[in-house]
Parts: sequence; C-alpha cells; structure tokens
Amino acid sequence: MKYLFLIITLALSINGFAQKQKEAEDILKAAADKALAYKTIYMKFNFFVNNLQNDSKDEYQGELWTKGNKFKISIDNSITYSNGKERWVYLKDENEVTVSTIDFSEDLDPEDLFLVKPLSIFTLYKKNFKYYISGDQNIDGKHHTVVELVPEDLNKPYFKIKCWISDDYDYYSIKYFQKDGIHIILQLTDFKTDIKLKDSFFVFNSKEHPEVEIIDMRD
Repeated sequence: MKYLFLIITLALSINGFAQKQKEAEDILKAAADKALAYKTIYMKFNFFVNNLQNDSKDEYQGELWTKGNKFKISIDNSITYSNGKERWVYLKDENEVTVSTIDFSEDLDPEDLFLVKPLSIFTLYKKNFKYYISGDQNIDGKHHTVVELVPEDLNKPYFKIKCWISDDYDYYSIKYFQKDGIHIILQLTDFKTDIKLKDSFFVFNSKEHPEVEIIDMRD
C-alpha cells in the first residue's frame, strides 16, 4: 500500500508538471503570435546589467523599431540599423560605423541574437528550451504570469531565462541569468504597433554623416 501511494503521488506530480509545461507553452505561443502579427513595432525599454560578483549595476535606455526582418535599435551611444541582410552599427561618440553581413547562426546566445534578430525574444522557446510556469506577479495593477525557460544545452553560459507576460499576452520583462553572476534585464516601458516606417529608416545614411569613418567588414 505504501508503494502504491508513492507511485500515485509521483504520477500526479509528473502530470502536474506536464500541465504547467503545456500552460507555459500556450502563453508563450499566444504572446509570440500576437507580437509577430503586427506589421511594425516600436518598443521603448530599459536595459539593466547587474553583476553580482562586484555588486555593480549599469542601466541604459533603448528604443527599437521593427518592420518584418528590418530593424533599428538605439541604445546609449550606439544605433544599429539593419535591412534584414546587412547591419550598420553607428557609434555616435566615436563617429564611426561598422558594416557587416548579419550572422543568423542558431548558436548565438539570446542577448546576441537580439542584436541581429530582435523579435527572437518572442520565439526563443520554440527550440532547445524546456519551460514551465514558476509563479505570478502583479505589476502596476496588472497580473503577469512568470514563465521560466531552461536551455537543454547545459554548456550554455546562462542557466535560465525568466519572462513576465501579462494576461493580454504582452511582455513586461525578460531576465537572463548567466553562470558568471551577471543578470541581464530587458524591461519594456512603451509598446506601439503598426506605425508607418519607410524602408530607408532601417539603413544608415552616410550622406547625413559626411565625416563618419566607415569600417566595412563584409566579404
């Protein structure tokens, strides 16, 4: 009888975890489908880098515009432009721009992938991750479900990603937990959709910066 009780308890635990996985997948998919359905997206966000080893915290503000696979990201001193195939990284203080062909390698870690394919933040869960609901939290009067993603590859430099997603399937925050004690947090502060953006908006215009140094790293 004791063993039967243990078997039933274990079966219920496994079933409960599977249910949490399914609920997490449903939430992640709904959020991804909603975001990817827009023709254009504008995000304003805070970007935090917390180093637990030396107790340092850095904070940046950023903006992101997307149109299909085209994007423009402004963070601190840099502006990144992309037409979907090439990328221009303009460093304002240094007055230089680096041009390169985009690397869409699947081996890129999430924070690097964000800089070549920003909307990947909505689709990370689809490959090489396990995920489950770990809790919920009220933020600014709105209920958010906390979903944790754990990489299947244990050699990755990070060990989990936490996502805060509202009941309307909007992301509030994403937090990367690196093994070296660095936590990277992306927190959305504004989100607009289907605004008009010309294709030229996503290409660096050297005519507007006649003195800029161009470093061309394309083949």
